[in-house]
Amino acid sequence: MIETLRNRFALPGVHFHQHGRLVVMELTNSQGSASITTMGATVLGYTPQGGDELIWVSETAHFDGTRPVRGGIPICWPWFGAHPNDSAQKAHGFARHLPWEIESVTVEDDITRAILRLQADEATRRIWPHDFVLTLTVTLGETLRLDLTAENRDDETWQLSEALHSYFRVTDARDIAIEGLEGLNYWDKQQGGIRGIQSTLLRARPPIDRVFFDHQGKAVIEDHARRIVVEKAGSATTVVWNPGPEGVRAFDDMSDDAWREMLCVETANAIDNGYALRPGERHTLSATIRTEKILARR
Repeated sequence: MIETLRNRFALPGVHFHQHGRLVVMELTNSQGSASITTMGATVLGYTPQGGDELIWVSETAHFDGTRPVRGGIPICWPWFGAHPNDSAQKAHGFARHLPWEIESVTVEDDITRAILRLQADEATRRIWPHDFVLTLTVTLGETLRLDLTAENRDDETWQLSEALHSYFRVTDARDIAIEGLEGLNYWDKQQGGIRGIQSTLLRARPPIDRVFFDHQGKAVIEDHARRIVVEKAGSATTVVWNPGPEGVRAFDDMSDDAWREMLCVETANAIDNGYALRPGERHTLSATIRTEKILARR
């Protein structure tokens, strides 16, 4: 399979390799580098030119194909969190558990673009009995942009929730600040599902699991010497998550101290911001990731 992909996409800065049992596509150009596995169309890394890695992947993640990789940017679709009415279903939907097809890769000037595709088949219909096409477009340029497009090819309307579940690598998650969420209503799972208003700058003191509603703007992680900026479109929800020192013990694919070096700031449409997609309609959920330097304070 690797050789087939190498021959099919023999382009500058496009490489394929095997990590465990997973196929990984590496994209490199003058603007930086990114890596994607066909398992769940999960972005595993993004390093802007001259910068440091932005995406966190657990050192003890599984690459055997039996479960999604812990970290990266998994795709939660067609539901976010627990299934709305079937507790036997896997959390965050099935898209991140399945192999995706690489539809195309293009290289033009300083922009590299890869499109991956998942569509309904017998396996997906056993889980979710609807016809769909789901594509993820990953664009590596001055920024890293992800566009997740869902197309309803069914004859009935769906109710969807979704997320680009971004794990960011940070210097220290303790008391880290996230700008852009002030004034928003939220639902806090960590605190038993209470609702409130984020009246001040959010400082994530893990554990945290907070869903912010009706957020159309950007979120900015203040990570010591850099600002990680997440801009979005087609999204009305932002989720901030870190399991903290106790919660991390529930995950056998994270070391006990891994929570300190990661923070999830997720581009989503979830809970109050789930939406209906009618037959023939498409919806695109987009996230654009970049960094800014923090100027030294006098």
